[in-house]
Amino acid sequence: MKLLFIDETSDTHQKDYMGLCCATMDSYSYKVIKEEVQNILNKSGWDPEIEFKGATLFSITQGDRKISVEKRIEIARKLLELNIAKKHSRIKFDYCDFLTTDFKKDYLSYFPIFLKKILSKAPKGGGKDLLILHLDEHQSIKMSELRKVVKKTINDKGYVLFEDVNSSCSNFETVGILYADLVGYLTGRLKIISKDIDLFKLSPEQLKTDGRYKKLLSSKDLIQLIKKLDVYKVNK
Repeated sequence: MKLLFIDETSDTHQKDYMGLCCATMDSYSYKVIKEEVQNILNKSGWDPEIEFKGATLFSITQGDRKISVEKRIEIARKLLELNIAKKHSRIKFDYCDFLTTDFKKDYLSYFPIFLKKILSKAPKGGGKDLLILHLDEHQSIKMSELRKVVKKTINDKGYVLFEDVNSSCSNFETVGILYADLVGYLTGRLKIISKDIDLFKLSPEQLKTDGRYKKLLSSKDLIQLIKKLDVYKVNK
């Protein structure tokens, strides 16, 4: 069974930017990943009542305030290192981005195009052609609306949707969404900050203390831990 977890990312400065990230796992990997993720968070002292997410990674005023930014980055590093097993990658990541002034309309337009790029033809036998599609909850989009736009792509690829499209309010239990959120956030920051012309007008001394530059370097460092990450441009 193939498990797909989807989350979106945006940017506080570039308001029309939107990215979608998918973390894909096989069902046999999920148990190990979930147990190890929760073990890492528990050992770090992270409050299980507070979501660990990309948007709070570099901000001590958000998330679990007793955990420093340096420690948060180290937690993220340990989580991302789990994407690789001894002989294969446990998690495949896919990312696409687009500009939008109408989130719901464009999300429903671009999502099936993104899904078509993610999915290869379904393998045969033993329930391998079953697909779970799980998303972070978003109040503006109904699951019935999403189901309507993705069913054809899922069927064309030879998969059978397990029950229905699902959504959850992200929390300590939703580790698949945690990965989609974290990798989506980091990839989005790389794409946005690397285009910040003003940043690269700074002197070497100014760069040493610039928060954007530090965030860019940390994001690059963390993304390099991922074995399989495909980034797409999607067009309607």
